[in-house]
Amino acid sequence: MKVAGFGLIRLSKIQPGKAKLAQPGADRSNLYMAPEVYKDDLFDRSVDAYSFSLILYEMFEGIQAFHPKSPEEAAKIMCLDGKRPPFKIKARSYPPDLKELIEECWDQEAAARPTFSEIIVRLDKVVANCTKQGWLKDTFKLPWI
Repeated sequence: MKVAGFGLIRLSKIQPGKAKLAQPGADRSNLYMAPEVYKDDLFDRSVDAYSFSLILYEMFEGIQAFHPKSPEEAAKIMCLDGKRPPFKIKARSYPPDLKELIEECWDQEAAARPTFSEIIVRLDKVVANCTKQGWLKDTFKLPWI
């Protein structure tokens, strides 16, 4: 899987590794927008980890965060109120350590989120553990496994 933007926003580079939206007031209906982007603050690459956590959440829960609320309402709840959607599927239904990875990636504080290098290492471990235990084979029919 590749996670990528579509080049729909313009960034102003403020300092090395930090950016800000060139046109403040981004589309608030973007459910995957990290709190610092939502608030028009400086941000770094950790915003991608935040977005990725919501994609993982949807993949395992089968619904968007805070469904049936609108994406605008959900983004406000997550970015301004600091709340995160509940895990409705039982913890044993998640591969070991995946729930913790999701929670770390959507941390309100950007500095607490893992880098994608760390995420990849951890996902490799999750897949290896699940493969050993037959978890993925029995739960999903994924084309790459």
